[in-house]
Amino acid sequence: MRRACANSECTRQTTDGVGNVLLLVANIECVQCCRLGITRNHSCFCSSDCFRLAWHKHKQLHDAQALVKAQSRYGDDIPWKAQLHNMEIFCPLPKESWLKVQEENRSYTPSADDVGYVIRVECKATMRIGGGVLTKTVDTGIVLPFPPMPPRRQMLANVNEERLMPRLRQIGVFRVLTYNVLAEIYATRQMYPYCPIWALSWSFRRELLRRELQSYNADIICLQEVQGDHYKSFFAPMMDEWGYEGWYLKKSRESMGLEGKVDGCAVFYKRNRFILKERYPVEFNELANAFLNQVKNEYDLDYQGPSMAAREMFLSLLNKMRQRLQRDNVAQIAVLEVVPANNETVARKSQSGPLLCIANVHIFSNPKFPDVKMWQTNMLAKQLERVTLSRNVPTILCGDFNSEPTSAVYDFMTRNHVSFDHPDIQYPPPQLANFYASLDLEHSIGFASAYASVFGAEPEYTNYTGRWTGVVDYVWYTPAMLTPFAGLKVHPPHVLESYSKTALPNCQFLSDHVPLCLDFSIKAGANNNNGRY
Repeated sequence: MRRACANSECTRQTTDGVGNVLLLVANIECVQCCRLGITRNHSCFCSSDCFRLAWHKHKQLHDAQALVKAQSRYGDDIPWKAQLHNMEIFCPLPKESWLKVQEENRSYTPSADDVGYVIRVECKATMRIGGGVLTKTVDTGIVLPFPPMPPRRQMLANVNEERLMPRLRQIGVFRVLTYNVLAEIYATRQMYPYCPIWALSWSFRRELLRRELQSYNADIICLQEVQGDHYKSFFAPMMDEWGYEGWYLKKSRESMGLEGKVDGCAVFYKRNRFILKERYPVEFNELANAFLNQVKNEYDLDYQGPSMAAREMFLSLLNKMRQRLQRDNVAQIAVLEVVPANNETVARKSQSGPLLCIANVHIFSNPKFPDVKMWQTNMLAKQLERVTLSRNVPTILCGDFNSEPTSAVYDFMTRNHVSFDHPDIQYPPPQLANFYASLDLEHSIGFASAYASVFGAEPEYTNYTGRWTGVVDYVWYTPAMLTPFAGLKVHPPHVLESYSKTALPNCQFLSDHVPLCLDFSIKAGANNNNGRY
């Protein structure tokens, strides 16, 4: 078997020791070996410790190679082929021996025993006539140990909350997590050239995700960029096993190639804590059609009998606006009933718990369309008003808004309104921006940012890539009916790169986003169930 380090006694080759072998291999290379023409099979070490431990034996290669050069008729200028021949004499490669680990199944998951070695995949095709066998083999790269858990993020108490959080979550306190998990269809080397291809693969990243989600133990989980085929094969079975119910809503567009290659949003909730009472899918393409049809009807009423040229101009602009607004994004609105704290079966109406509205959204990402982001957010707020206001339901809105704290979206969410004159809304050509004139750019929900409430400000970042860093993910809540007790602190940026030396995603962090997580409780008397918990 091939080894990842020239030190024959390297423990990282045969154990699951801390460190990523592939990243460590290139750290140390013997300069003298380079001068003497000794091949990299014998000159590279995974660490300075290995180089030091192997030095006594390794130095003998230098002496032997120097002697060969001195005796050669070529002098110092030995042809590279001759050097390779001499290496076989003085640095013989260990004889490869292959151990069969699996024969029948079509898939194989490496174990800790495989770390530091190469796996060979061998396929044999038997000819029907003559019985001949055609064999094809492919060797993998060196099997690496699974990266260690990144430093644990702290759950810190609300700086403005008098009631201190206990070590364990109180009865009546529930945890909400939101996370853009980076769909496989977007995890490409073109987008993230600094990330090794194996670390971008879904088969690797899903194990990081499994470990991370389990560590947070959230009661409600809102995910964005969940790929359709992965929801069926990975998310739904795993979350069901952990005690969650789920709801998935894919984007409005068709799959990118094979079926299921489209992303969407997913909401999960623990079945022993919540019961789904209502759910409302929000497809912004449908809302765009309804909005523009209304604009068209108003035009027909206001300008009865316009000239043919004027009407054609209006319809042309209407089609351009339709193309601008239809971006396939979706949102989810779920109304949950809280299971009473005494764990009684929710059978009689008198025993029902309070209602809680959870919304999950992924707003359009293109920075050249800030008006579309604002329009989508406004439409979602209108949908939430219809669901919650008449019943006074506590509401939490999670998601990737692709909007910074300086945006119209942020102003709209924190101030309950935004001016039509805001640069984000006036961003498109004036003829198109005029379509927004009929919009009511305000809402009556009364949102506040949960992270700003807990920590006094938004986190330093929620999206951290090699090209851009900033805040685009939020958890909004209704402070009149909910109390955020604690929030998951975001790491300083240097912590993200301390192991892999790159931005996100990398071999420790599966996405270019980081999850946001908070503990809430419903205030007494928050809705028509008298705040019963």
